Amino acid sequence: MSRSVLITVGLVLALLAVQSVRLGREVLVRLEVLSTAATDSLQWTLSQAEIEQLKLENVVLSARDAQDLSQVRREFDILYSRVATIRESQTFKSVREAPENAHILQRIVARIDTLITYIDGPDEALLFGLPQVGEILRANRDDLRVLALAGLAEHARTTEEKRLNLFAILSRLAWVVLALCVALALTALMMGRLYQRGKRLAERTRFAVARMRAMITSSLDAILVVGDDGRIQEVNGAAETIFGYSKGEATGADMAELIVPDHLRDAHEQGMQAYRAGGTAKVIGQGRVQLEAKRKSGEIFPVELSIMASQSAEETVFVSYLRDISDRIAAEEELTRTRDEALAGERAKADLLTVMSHEMRTPLTGVLGAVELLDATPLSADQRGYLSAIRTSGDRLMAHVDDVLQLSQLETGVDYEHQRIFNLRDLVQELIDTHQSVARHGRNDLSLHCNLGASGDVLGRPVALKKILVNLIENALQFTTDGAVSVDVQRLGKGDTVEISIADTGAGIAERDLDRIFEDFIRLDASYARSSEGTGLGLAITRRIVEALGGDISCESELGEGSLFTISLPLPASHAGGTVDAAPAEPTPMLTASHAPGPQQSADISRSEDTSVRILVVEDNEINRLLVERMLTNLGHQVVLASGGAEGVAAARAERFDLIFMDISMPEVDGIEATRQIREQHLADGTQIVALTAHVAARDHARIRDAGLAEVVTKPVSKATLADVISRWVSRDREGGDVPAASIAAAKREQGVAAAPGQTDVGFTDQGSDITQFFQALGAERGAQFLAGYREEVDQFLSDLRKAQTLDAAQRQEAHRLAGSAAVLGFTELREALLTIEHIEAEEMPDLMALVSEWELVSGEISAALPGKAVG
Repeated sequence: MSRSVLITVGLVLALLAVQSVRLGREVLVRLEVLSTAATDSLQWTLSQAEIEQLKLENVVLSARDAQDLSQVRREFDILYSRVATIRESQTFKSVREAPENAHILQRIVARIDTLITYIDGPDEALLFGLPQVGEILRANRDDLRVLALAGLAEHARTTEEKRLNLFAILSRLAWVVLALCVALALTALMMGRLYQRGKRLAERTRFAVARMRAMITSSLDAILVVGDDGRIQEVNGAAETIFGYSKGEATGADMAELIVPDHLRDAHEQGMQAYRAGGTAKVIGQGRVQLEAKRKSGEIFPVELSIMASQSAEETVFVSYLRDISDRIAAEEELTRTRDEALAGERAKADLLTVMSHEMRTPLTGVLGAVELLDATPLSADQRGYLSAIRTSGDRLMAHVDDVLQLSQLETGVDYEHQRIFNLRDLVQELIDTHQSVARHGRNDLSLHCNLGASGDVLGRPVALKKILVNLIENALQFTTDGAVSVDVQRLGKGDTVEISIADTGAGIAERDLDRIFEDFIRLDASYARSSEGTGLGLAITRRIVEALGGDISCESELGEGSLFTISLPLPASHAGGTVDAAPAEPTPMLTASHAPGPQQSADISRSEDTSVRILVVEDNEINRLLVERMLTNLGHQVVLASGGAEGVAAARAERFDLIFMDISMPEVDGIEATRQIREQHLADGTQIVALTAHVAARDHARIRDAGLAEVVTKPVSKATLADVISRWVSRDREGGDVPAASIAAAKREQGVAAAPGQTDVGFTDQGSDITQFFQALGAERGAQFLAGYREEVDQFLSDLRKAQTLDAAQRQEAHRLAGSAAVLGFTELREALLTIEHIEAEEMPDLMALVSEWELVSGEISAALPGKAVG
C-alpha cells in the first residue's frame, strides 16, 4: 500500500474526528440552552401577569377605606413588574416582535401608565378613583389574556424550531459518527493488511539476509566491511583466503595496517581524510579501480577494488569488494607478449616480402629494360617472338610479386594514401579507354554509364580505387568472349555513397563458389577459372581494398549467364573546383584541372632540341643506370649519370638540371640523405627530384615523399613511364600551368635569347624576379595568361587558408605547386614563404602575415608587368 493512500486515510479520519467533536459541542450547547428556565420563565411570567391582573382587580373591588390602598398599591407594583418584564426582557423579544402582539402590548402599557397616575396619587384621589381603576383593569384583562395566549403560541413555535434544529444536528452527528466508524473500520482493515504485509516482508527480508549471507560467504571476491574509524567490522571467507588472516584476526583491526601496502598507506590516509572533510572521493564510489594490496605474508599483489559508502544516522560504513587479479594480469601479459611476437612476425614477414620484392625487382628491371632496348634493334621474326615471350613472362612474374606484396600490406592495415579531390568520371573513363583494345581483342563491347550529377569531382583515394576497378574490369574481360562488359557508376540519392557495378556476359560463377571467390589464393575449378592464370589473389586484394576504404563488395552470378560485381564506397561530392587529380599510378602532386596534360602529351616527347631537357640519374646499379640512360637518350634528353648519393650531390652542385631521378637504396649515402643534402645546400632549387626505386610498400612511398621527393616511380620502368614523368614535371606546353626551368630555357632558345655566361638557362638570380625574360621566353600573350592565372590561384589559396581550421594535404600540395611556380618566376622570398606553409607541423595553422606581406609585393609587380588589363 502506498504512502499516499495512508496519508489520505489519515487526513479523512482527522477531518471526521474534528467534525464529530464540533457537532458534539453544538449538541451540548443546544441541550444546555434547552435545560435553562428561559422557556419556563416565559410561560410563568405570562401566566403570572394574568394572575396578578386578577389579583389587582380583586383588591380594587374589595378596597373600602384608606387602609386597603396599600394592598392595592402592592398588587399594582407586582403587575407593573410583570408587564415591564414582558416589555423589556430578551425572553419576550419574539413575542414583542410579532405585529399583532406589539399593538396589544402598547395598549397594555398605555393602560398601566394611566393607572400609575391613580396609584401614585394621594389616598383620597386613589380611593375616589377606584371605580375608574377597576374599569381600566377589566379593559386590560382581555388584552393581557390575548398576549398570554400569543406568548404561549410563540413559545410552542420556538420550542418546535429548536427541537428540529437539535434533531438536524443530531442527524449530522450520527452520519459523522457513522462515517468515522466506517473509516476506522477501513483503517483497521488496512492496518491488518499492512501487518500481514509487514510479516511477509519481514520473512522475505530474513530469507534475503540469509541468501546474502550465503552469497557473501561463498563469494570468490574478498568482502570487507570497515567502519568510519578505519577498523574492520566484518570479513567473508574469501577475504580470509586471499589475505591470509582469520576472521578473528581481521575483525577490529586497522584495515590500512592490515592490507594496504606501505607505499600506498599515506595516499590512503589522505584520501580518507579528504572524504571525511567532504572532499572529492578518488576511490570510494568510483567503480572498479585497479590497485595493489598486501597479504599477511607481506606479498604485494594486484587487486581490482570497488568501495561503496553506506551512511546511516548512527555511522558510516565502507563495503569493499576486492578481487585478486594476479592470474588475469599474468594472462594479459602473456597475451600481450604473444601479440607482440605475432605482430613482430607479421612485420618480419612484411619486411621479408619487401626485401624479396626489392631483390627480385632489381634483376627484373635489368631483364625487362634489356628486352625493351633489344626490341628497338633489328630482329628476325623468331627472335621477336622469343623477345615477346620473355617480356610476357617478366610482366607476369612482376604482377605475381605485386599481388603477394600488396596482400601482405593490406593484411597489416597499411594505408598511406591521403584523401584528395579527383574527378571520378574522368578516372573511370580513362580506364575504359585503356582497356578498349583488350575488349576488342576478345570481341567484347566495353561501355560506361555514369550518373554523378553536375560534377564528377569527389573526395577519396584515387590510387586505391583505380586498383579496384582495374582488377574487376580485367577479370570481366578475361572471362568474357563475344559478349559485353558494362561499367555503371551512380550516386545513391543525395548521400556520400557511390555505387559502381561491373557486369559481364561471361562464363559466370556457380552458386556454391560465390562465397569463396573473395578468399586468398582461390582459383575456381569451374569454367570461369579454367582459362585464367595468376595467384588467385585478385579478388581477395580487391575485397581488402574496398573494406579499407570503408565500403563493401558483392557478387551476383549465374553459371553460363554472366556476373555482376557491385561495390559501394563513401565518395563525398566535392564542389571545391580547385585542384583535382586523374589518379596516376602513384600519388603525384595535383594539377590544375583545366591545365592538366592530355593523354597524348606524355607520349609526344620528340627528339628535337626544343624538347630536350637535362636530367641527372643517380643509380648505384650499373645495369639499371645504363638502361635508364639509354631510354632517356632515345627520348632525346641529355643525361648525366651518378653511381651513388655522394656523387649525385656533387653533380647537382656542379651544374643545374631540369629533373633528377634518384634511386633510394644505395650504399653509404642513400637517396633520401642525398635529397636532404641537395635541398639543404640549395643545389637544385626549382628542380624536382623523383624517386626511382624498387621499394613498393606504401609506407616506404610515404617515407620517401615525406623526405621531399616529388614522386615515387617503381622499378622496373619503361620508356613510356619516363616520358610521362618528364612531361608531368618538365613541360613547356602546359598552358597557364607551372613552367619549369628547362621549359623556359627551351622557350628562350625559340625566341633567340641566350643566357648570360655563368648563369643557369633561366637566367634568374636571387636578386628578384625576371618577368621581362619570362615574357620573352613564352611570348606576351601566354606569359600574361600564366601570370594572371597564377595571381588568381594564389589569391584563392590565401582565401582558403583564412577559412581553414587545420592545414590539409590538398592545401600543402597547392603550396608546393605554387612555390614551384614562384621559383620559376624568380620570386625567391615568396617561394620560401610557400614552402614554410607546406612543411608546417600537422596540427599547427600557419602564420599568414609573412606570406600575405610578400604576396602583396609580388602581386603588385605582376599587375605592373601585365600589358593593359590582366588576362583572367
